Amino acid sequence: MSYRFIYGPVPSRRLGRSLGISPIPDKTCNYSCIYCMLGRTDHFSNERRRFYSTQDILAELGDVLPHVVPAPDYLSIVGNGEPTLYLHLDELIDGVHSLSDIPVVVFTNGALLSDPAVRAALDRAELVFASFNASDDRLFRRINRPCPGITYETARQGLVDFARTRRHSRLWVSMMLMEGINDSPDVLEEVRRTLEEVRPDRVFVDTPVRPPAESFVRPVSPQALTQAQAVLGACASGSEMGSFPLSPGEDPVETLAEVCMRHPMRADQIEEVLATAGIDPLPVLARLRADTRFIVEEYGGQVFFLARERGRSVP
Repeated sequence: MSYRFIYGPVPSRRLGRSLGISPIPDKTCNYSCIYCMLGRTDHFSNERRRFYSTQDILAELGDVLPHVVPAPDYLSIVGNGEPTLYLHLDELIDGVHSLSDIPVVVFTNGALLSDPAVRAALDRAELVFASFNASDDRLFRRINRPCPGITYETARQGLVDFARTRRHSRLWVSMMLMEGINDSPDVLEEVRRTLEEVRPDRVFVDTPVRPPAESFVRPVSPQALTQAQAVLGACASGSEMGSFPLSPGEDPVETLAEVCMRHPMRADQIEEVLATAGIDPLPVLARLRADTRFIVEEYGGQVFFLARERGRSVP
């Protein structure tokens, strides 16, 4: 059965099996990041809204949870965009807690951390995973391409303020490192100073491993990634998607399609999932290639399956 607000579980090397909750329309965001694996933002807005009924989202979650076996490690409020744009995020997190004792994680670009109401809502979650990728306003605008009114300083100070005022949530911060864009020693040093002020529980440094929104974005070398992790005191990169089981009786194409819509998958990852389930990968890959919902794209020497409506870069 397909659902409107709930998807997954999606495997992650950082979070284990995570059941996704999307309280916003697809690709609704206040950034249009050059590295985004979902492509360019379709609905560009910084207005917080009640896009959907909280009760409808929770009802769907309550219907799904009993059928997720084993239980997921996290319930992830993320969606295909910026979840803090959901006006009743506090109500949603409280409602999720009323249904399950599984920890809640919220992924955010941090743009709205300048809003005390957003900070208070996020502190209801067990974990907040925020991104921070720039060292000044020029670089911030080049990378994130934010809505008018969002600046480097407001985003930076919002992150600092959340870190200082949180009482419940753990805070993880990630930096997306791109060759020739934000990988210089000067940028890393300025980011390090900010992180010293923030004092997150964990820091991660990643580099694009899936096709980005813009074709000029390139990953850094493994050596550069390791060096940046050392400068920032970061954990080893762990953003790669892990394998996951297919439930008996499921159509593997539909299960994989649901994941690919939100997390583009490599062909070899799909082969691993299918082989583990005892399914011949070749017919399934052929069906995926023929499915009009998806496109096949090469990036970094790997073949990826992506959602067709994903915003494309201009060659």
